[in-house]
Amino acid sequence: MPIHEQYEPGEPCWVDYGALDPAGARAFYGELFGWTFREEAGYSFVELGGQVVGGFGRVPAGLPASWNTYLAAQDVDAVAVRIKELGGGVVFGPMAAGEDGRVLFAADSSGAAVGFWEGHRPAGIVLAGEPGTWCAHELWSADAAFYRDLFGDRFGEPPGGGLAVRDRTGARPQWVTFFAVADRAASAATAVRLGATIAPGYPRATIVRDPWGALFALA
Repeated sequence: MPIHEQYEPGEPCWVDYGALDPAGARAFYGELFGWTFREEAGYSFVELGGQVVGGFGRVPAGLPASWNTYLAAQDVDAVAVRIKELGGGVVFGPMAAGEDGRVLFAADSSGAAVGFWEGHRPAGIVLAGEPGTWCAHELWSADAAFYRDLFGDRFGEPPGGGLAVRDRTGARPQWVTFFAVADRAASAATAVRLGATIAPGYPRATIVRDPWGALFALA
């Protein structure tokens, strides 16, 4: 099992889901990926085979359901200051997330939502790269200069964090999480049966909108 031991600044290190309908979303993703959920203090940890593969929480009032990518950071206070200098905005934080670390959630200069995680432990927190886990993240934006100013010129160079930057003309700037599956066609059919829709025009993966409108990809 490819458990990540550490993350360099700027690498995707965590993913979570903001749910409009937590019970319905757990049922959808539980059947699609074989996940179980362990709740702690109002936030659920997503598990597969006893390993944590992400998080699950309720989206704040007025916001849509979404999958959220978090990038590793050494100092989220400094990142928050720099985000504002670069034309982005802080949504919440920096704030403590239990005893494990500190979290910051922001919007980059194009409006794409993104989180930042300053962990207190060197060990990885995500099992990744096999069916039912995230295998890649993409930033759909024509310009990654904001992140290169935050993290340096190596930002966006795969395979370090399973990250790529794509110019998706016509799509709103956003981060997209890719989940590995054993059979993409079968998983897509299951998602549709459970109420999702498939977005056309992306041959390398299957782009899915879940029943609440949150976008993710099957690869």
